[in-house]
Amino acid sequence: MQLETITQILQIDNFKVKSIISNTDNVFRFYLERINNIILPLCSGCGKAHLKKHSTQTVEVEDLPICGKRVFLVFEKIKLVCSEDGSIRVEELAWLRGNITKRFAECVSRLTAITTNQEAGWFLGLDDEKIYRIDKSILEEKAKELLDPLPEVKNLSVDEVAWQKWHKYVTNVVDVDQRLVIWNHKDRGKEVLLKFYKKLGIKKCAEIESVAMDGASGFITATQESVPQALLVFDNYHLKAKLNEAIDQVRKDELRKARADNNKELKDLVSCGERWLLLKNSNLSEGQQDRLSKLLGLNENIAKAKILKDDFLSIYKEEHDYEKKETMLNTWIETARTSGFEPFKELAETVQRKFQLIMNYFKKKISSAISEGINNKIKRLKRMAYGYRDIDYFLLKIHQHCGRLNPRLST
Repeated sequence: MQLETITQILQIDNFKVKSIISNTDNVFRFYLERINNIILPLCSGCGKAHLKKHSTQTVEVEDLPICGKRVFLVFEKIKLVCSEDGSIRVEELAWLRGNITKRFAECVSRLTAITTNQEAGWFLGLDDEKIYRIDKSILEEKAKELLDPLPEVKNLSVDEVAWQKWHKYVTNVVDVDQRLVIWNHKDRGKEVLLKFYKKLGIKKCAEIESVAMDGASGFITATQESVPQALLVFDNYHLKAKLNEAIDQVRKDELRKARADNNKELKDLVSCGERWLLLKNSNLSEGQQDRLSKLLGLNENIAKAKILKDDFLSIYKEEHDYEKKETMLNTWIETARTSGFEPFKELAETVQRKFQLIMNYFKKKISSAISEGINNKIKRLKRMAYGYRDIDYFLLKIHQHCGRLNPRLST
């Protein structure tokens, strides 16, 4: 009765538990035998059933744990002669994947979706290399099923993220509506994005309504060539980041002057630790608000830079029609150019060059904020794994954590 119960728990087609080889503190080892020897084995080469058997070999495979113990299954695997090419092949069993069961492999894959390979290996008693091989092979299979062909999309966000030092990047294309990575590729630039549009196809490209990006010329050119009907939007997230860089550079310049003049009061207010007084757009505490007011009263240049920043942000915050916002942005460009602050003059030139792309945001308010959020997830993924040497595996892991390979989407 005990062996019958274990057989029912395992539920392996055409096999039953004949005996328990060992039962230690950490491991169960069961010996399996075939229930029906009349069933012809399937050839692992051609996938057909063959009558001519060559020999058998004893194999041991790992299955899902039972009661906290690792489970190993020992059985006779048939070698047969393939009638297609005469080669000797081992039989193909639907429940096996190499030297582990398919359900155990799926468990490994699900576990690596929520933790590192190292931690998953520790939990299951496997080395990192085996976890890597299992996880990659499963992700490759799922990628063939779920990532190709590409889905129909209307609104896209394109961005790149570094995966190694020395300017090694990965380009990610995100479906803004679904908030998922739908395609990625090693490197960045025009040629990389053209590969995406080519794979997407002419028909699906024609359905794209808008594309948000950081203003990289290669991405812009590729999009204009492949989806000329799409509205190109210069992402305001990157623009606001450049705005913060400009005002922070003014702060640094004023800090150098304060040190040269030995102005301790001003030095304290423009020190690196106080930079958030100028970088934060809201949610200042009462103490921070008091220090900011004091700083603006002490230093005229920082006060002017703060006004420039606030005026720019007001273009996005205030409710005005398109023409009014266009006028406001032109006015800001002229004010920044004549401000005397080199960082703001440079920013004004950038805004002038990307003027239409910036204004397109007010026609369709999409941004690559979702891409930035995904980039943060990717960076966290990379840190947890202490980096990736295999770029193909890294691309698959991005899909697993941020795309359509995420196991949570199927539950």
